[in-house]
Amino acid sequence: MVNSSLNIYVSGVGGFGIGSVIKILSEAAKISGMKAIGSETHGLAQRGGVVISTLRIGGDVTGSPLIIKGSADIVIALERLEALRSIPYLKRNGVIIYNTQEFQPLSVRLGSAQYPTANEIKSEIEKVTNRVIPVDASAKAKELGLSESANVILLGRLTREGAIPFDMEIMKRAIRETTPPRYLDINLKALDVG
Repeated sequence: MVNSSLNIYVSGVGGFGIGSVIKILSEAAKISGMKAIGSETHGLAQRGGVVISTLRIGGDVTGSPLIIKGSADIVIALERLEALRSIPYLKRNGVIIYNTQEFQPLSVRLGSAQYPTANEIKSEIEKVTNRVIPVDASAKAKELGLSESANVILLGRLTREGAIPFDMEIMKRAIRETTPPRYLDINLKALDVG
């Protein structure tokens, strides 16, 4: 990874901690002596709208922080439907990890659209890659006492899978550097649970 870059695409619903994912991964890159550039698109984040962030890390991350369709090595989706919506950005045989929680958009709640089943979503993803990691991160986060730690659970799982170039010690250091003190213990536990 010294001379190449790793493209990470993160999506979810506002309030699910997408910004924290980017901060933690950027800090892990810094600790590891890698460069990192990223961008965020907030949209209607405060109203449950979609939030997208991109991060490029490695030795060669010149140019734009944006990730074009079909070039994400890793997609991290903090909600199941966002995993489906993110498929166009995932490169063939890339890694996709997603929280299996269902957060129904307004169109579904109003009855004008139908939410795809878990099997339908997984089937669509598998047309692009077999490196699919669904995680019931929200349920695990609730067990820890902080539902907002689902994002860190996903990072823990990615670390254990070897999908990112950081080990658990680097990730723990990154969390210590980026997490407010009142959430630190729970986020460290969430990383281990992942």
